[in-house]
Amino acid sequence: MQSKFENNQDKEKLVDIFIKLYRIEIFKDGLDLILSKLKEKKLQFEIRLIKGWDTNQGCFLTQKKSFIDKAVEKIDKIFYRQELKIIIRNLSYNVLAHEMAHCFEFESGISLNEKFREAIALDMNGREADFVPLKSQIKRLMIDALKNYKPEQFLSELFARYFELLSISRNVCQNGDFQTQEVMDFFVNTTNFINKIFNPLIKKQINIDIADKSFLLIEQIKFDVNEKKFQENFNSYAKKTEPKKWTGSINSNAKWLNDWKKSNKD
Repeated sequence: MQSKFENNQDKEKLVDIFIKLYRIEIFKDGLDLILSKLKEKKLQFEIRLIKGWDTNQGCFLTQKKSFIDKAVEKIDKIFYRQELKIIIRNLSYNVLAHEMAHCFEFESGISLNEKFREAIALDMNGREADFVPLKSQIKRLMIDALKNYKPEQFLSELFARYFELLSISRNVCQNGDFQTQEVMDFFVNTTNFINKIFNPLIKKQINIDIADKSFLLIEQIKFDVNEKKFQENFNSYAKKTEPKKWTGSINSNAKWLNDWKKSNKD
């Protein structure tokens, strides 16, 4: 996998977490997209250690990189493209899912201010989950946590936190407090948006071979059969892609937000 690690033990952990997220069917297209961008060398993971005062658990960054088109005779013909970096300091299901969701959104080019806004509003306005553990996590992640964030980034954060909720369900990690289906049943409109609008939109960017092979992976991890063997194959495939050196300025598109209540009134 095209990645940089400050702790070598984190490589196996990253692959293990990534694979287990395939247990959630709605994640498949997004995860396939991540693998496609890694294969194209347009995406890089950096797994860093949390040091000193820095408590930021992760971020998604974009980089505007210049390059010369060798097919053009004039060598001063310079083009630009966006390259992507996911930095993780706390390597866990929820942090990885959250930051990858920001990447999903960026690559899709979709405006969340339309159909997604309608869907999440229908799911959350005046509603609470019946199951107490799920209710508690929704409040923590999607209401309380947004009080310190800027209103213009609420939709992006809610989008990422939907995937984050799914990632901590019992279907992914055995110590989860609720089932994946319970999350999807509560966020029924958001789930429909992802399945019927968002995922079909990003499919065109997914490598066909990766999409086909991930179906095989899903069958293996669904029944916990030969997971170790597949992971070994996955690691072998990942080693073929080495990380590129990052140059130029890096700009974050994951700004941290403020005041959920204010946005909820708008």
